[in-house]
Amino acid sequence: MHRVSKSELANNLSAEDLVRDITQKLEEDIVFGHLHPRERLVEEEIAERFGVKRYIARQAILQLERLGLVERIRNRGAVVRLYSPKEVNDINMVREQLESQAAQLIPLPLDEDALKRLEDIQIRHSRGIDEENKREIFQANIAFHKELFGHCGNDALVEAINIFAQKSHSYRSIFTTEKEALRWAADAHSAMIKACRDGDREKLVQTCREHLAPAKNRYIEMWKSRFS
Repeated sequence: MHRVSKSELANNLSAEDLVRDITQKLEEDIVFGHLHPRERLVEEEIAERFGVKRYIARQAILQLERLGLVERIRNRGAVVRLYSPKEVNDINMVREQLESQAAQLIPLPLDEDALKRLEDIQIRHSRGIDEENKREIFQANIAFHKELFGHCGNDALVEAINIFAQKSHSYRSIFTTEKEALRWAADAHSAMIKACRDGDREKLVQTCREHLAPAKNRYIEMWKSRFS
């Protein structure tokens, strides 16, 4: 886990910026498996790590709770949330519905400028896989889906997609070290781009739905082997 120096993060940043940056870094720690399910998040330790006041660390933990990545457990405090198989299935079902609806609304075929933006993001994503750069993979994957579903024209739908995608980050961590799975995801992105170029709505909707299942299924397998 990367320890951030005071000058690296806290210097010349507002409290709001600090909370946002620390939240993002802790979220990445959860996604990359540096923070494990049910592991405690201690204010003092986070404040020391990032060189900030405790109230900043507290606000970052609260933000992670709002995102569904952290929960409060009596007598333990804030811990990384461990989703049950039912919760994961429920989240996945909602994501399927939301993202399928967005795919139905995207104007096809997409224009060349929009396709070029998707292709450029996917080049970043694939390069991150080749270089085993988890942060680049994670950020490029988020950017790809935001760019794709942003074309649906419904801001409320896009917001809902982003909320439920963020909830899935805590169980998607199992995918970040499996290169074969990452390659599969990259291929699915390429298939989405092709469907957008060809105007193939059926293929786009199908690929968006199928894209969600592997991380969910792998997490449930892991949960049953470790926690059931």
